[in-house]
Amino acid sequence: MWMWKGAVLLLIPPVSAWTAGPAPTAVPEEVKATFGTGVTPAAPQLRGSGDAALADANVDNSRMQPWARALLATVAGLAVMASPRAAMAQSGVNMYMGQGCFWHVQHEIVKQEASGLARQPTEVTALAGYAGGKEVGSKGEVCYHNMAMAADYGQLGHTEVVNVNVPEDKVGDFAKAYFDAAEKYPFGRADPQDRGTEYRSAIGIPGGMDGPAFKAVEAANAGRLELVRGQGNDADTVGTKKVWVYDSNEFPFHQGEIYHQFHDDMIERYPQKYHDLKKLLVKEGAIQKVGCPEMGF
Repeated sequence: MWMWKGAVLLLIPPVSAWTAGPAPTAVPEEVKATFGTGVTPAAPQLRGSGDAALADANVDNSRMQPWARALLATVAGLAVMASPRAAMAQSGVNMYMGQGCFWHVQHEIVKQEASGLARQPTEVTALAGYAGGKEVGSKGEVCYHNMAMAADYGQLGHTEVVNVNVPEDKVGDFAKAYFDAAEKYPFGRADPQDRGTEYRSAIGIPGGMDGPAFKAVEAANAGRLELVRGQGNDADTVGTKKVWVYDSNEFPFHQGEIYHQFHDDMIERYPQKYHDLKKLLVKEGAIQKVGCPEMGF
């Protein structure tokens, strides 16, 4: 294994080197068809920044010999270890939080990723987007208000949120910071002038109020705000001290447009290094195009 500037280069021997016995044996035909002859197997493609599922559409595992399936699984595991982002996604908890405009919320969560988790720029996972609605567009898209009549998040019942991947034992820390902020604002959020269901307060975790992460969220709240089970397309929470809690399996996160990522707030202006995260994470593949109009303001 070689280490180079934070990246891991895995040196995997050819397929023939994995066979038992004192002398090399012929490579089985099914392995030749999948990996080629005498070359290092290619790692399966990682699909999505928040999804560590590994798949190769060209491999029919049911027809492979047991040892070949074991080899493929080993290579896949090494690929996950080679990607810090994929490893985080596999071991952490994806949770989303909304509290008014997502520009401000994203900045606060990125700061906590840096200070609380010591994450480097390429390891930042906080992305702005939408959740909590019952409907999506015809192709699964959820978009900001636009002139192209694309699937409008407000009309579809969603609210602005920021999704972040955190270690399981840090869910409470991130939830506490969220509740601390909500408690200090008279109307429950930094921008009470933004009114409507698109800005309602929300937390999304796997299983919602019935999931394993809810105990940490509830403890972090310590009775300060009213936690209400989200039903989808829910009402605004401004001035109520309520927070909708969503099951992120039922109401998943939909990444927002690229132009919304790492954006200045309506009032606050953030450092250039913060804005640079957008270009960096697009290059890294952590931010994807979402099939919505990119207006670029």
